[in-house]
Amino acid sequence: MTKFVVDAMLGRVALWLRLTGNDTYYSPDAEDEKLLTLAQEENRVLLTSDGDLHQRALKQELESRLLRGEVDDKVAEVFETYDIKPRVDTSTARCSKCNGSLRVLQGEEKREIKDKVYAQTYDHYDVFWLCEDCGSVYFQGGYWKNVVKYMERIDQLMNEEKRMMG
Repeated sequence: MTKFVVDAMLGRVALWLRLTGNDTYYSPDAEDEKLLTLAQEENRVLLTSDGDLHQRALKQELESRLLRGEVDDKVAEVFETYDIKPRVDTSTARCSKCNGSLRVLQGEEKREIKDKVYAQTYDHYDVFWLCEDCGSVYFQGGYWKNVVKYMERIDQLMNEEKRMMG
């Protein structure tokens, strides 16, 4: 599976890559040198909207993709290019905040997060995901419909792109 390093201007792209299970380094504070070093040392694809950074990466013979346009189009382009399915699979998703691995908690295990969520959330949901690195807790709340809807939108854009190219 392709690993990515994403510049500060593409935070939403990084979010969707992580949610679809892709190892994605993103920090809004990372300097260009750090991004280039990570791309080199960890064999990551650089995703950037900075033309100069893109050119520097190419000169260093790093794989880099220059992304321009609307966020949805950028996400669809990356998914299409790297054959990423527009589906959030909770068994492979990564932490949207830190890129860490998520561990499923259900049944008795969910007690681990009791102090990290509201009581009514704890009582209402049976399955939670805990980030092994930063401790963030996730569950399929009301926003989940929007996640599914957005992935459908990306799928639609990818199909439109295929029709225009072929």
